[in-house]
Amino acid sequence: MDDVFEQLRERLDTMATGYPATRSGVEVHLLKKLFTPDDAALFLKMGDAPQTPQQVAEHTGADAGETAIRLEHMALKGLLFRFRHPDGPRYLAVPFIVGIYEFQVNGLSPSVLKSISEYYLTGLGQSFHSTRTPHLRTVPIDKGLVSSWPVAPYDDALAIVEKKQTIAVADCLCRKAVRMYGKGCGHPLETCLQFDAFAEYYLDNRMARPVSTDEAVSILKANDKSGLVIQALNSRQVDAMCACCSCCCGMLISLKLFPAPAREVQSNYVCMSEPELCTGCGVCVTRCPVGAVVMEEGRAVLREQRCIGCGLCVSTCREQIRLLVKKPPDKLYEPPEDLFDTYRRMSEDRGRA
Repeated sequence: MDDVFEQLRERLDTMATGYPATRSGVEVHLLKKLFTPDDAALFLKMGDAPQTPQQVAEHTGADAGETAIRLEHMALKGLLFRFRHPDGPRYLAVPFIVGIYEFQVNGLSPSVLKSISEYYLTGLGQSFHSTRTPHLRTVPIDKGLVSSWPVAPYDDALAIVEKKQTIAVADCLCRKAVRMYGKGCGHPLETCLQFDAFAEYYLDNRMARPVSTDEAVSILKANDKSGLVIQALNSRQVDAMCACCSCCCGMLISLKLFPAPAREVQSNYVCMSEPELCTGCGVCVTRCPVGAVVMEEGRAVLREQRCIGCGLCVSTCREQIRLLVKKPPDKLYEPPEDLFDTYRRMSEDRGRA
């Protein structure tokens, strides 16, 4: 039995942010909490592209009907991704992050969270930060925050939402997990948006509820008002959008620890201001999630090396003296085309493609 879980670990380690081995073996114990041996064996038979149950059955030599039931059962457990299709569902093996972990939003337990926390500290975290291609991008809420146009469509959160056909909203996995420990913060829970195929998957698995474009826009604006950083999955074809706080969300907690968070993110903007016009209200200092704004001699001063370009200090500046400025052309970042391309680049970064 242990052999199939070690093979599963090795397979996951070839994908995106990886799944490295540790001395304690906590990563295998975690897999055993999520997968049955049969689940693990079937995952290992899956290819790198979406497949029908018939295609999987032909590859494994199993009955197509039984294979369809097993695939759907794994999709409902968040162990495979499911695409809707007029001719029937397609299934895809996905990385641990972004993928299996995020799909446990309805299946969290103290036992699973304890293993994930231990694993992040002893192996997964290092692998997670070893790729040049991040899995999330910091995105301003709308083009009204920036000083010059044009704004790329993938750099405008409101524009992204307004072009989507199917939208769903789910609880923030990070804040939900922290609250399970009896801690947490005062930020709202139902904040994270999924689009199109991702939204369909979340809705089919009852992990989210459907929302209209207008409600999604209202959620985005409420997230900004609450001081949450809008972070989209790192591709031009945005599949999901997180709303992160620096007290619960792993990405921002990690970023705060770096001496220069600006170098660790892919954001095309940086904040600029006119400090001589600052009245020293301190709102921007409070709202900055990474400590990029500090008070000096009664005025707010930007530490540019820490700015991640989120715009939280811009949208609530009472004196309207702050703007997001586009970085120089040689510093601009164009995301991968879609999530498959993002996964591929991440694997290449780790030398596992």
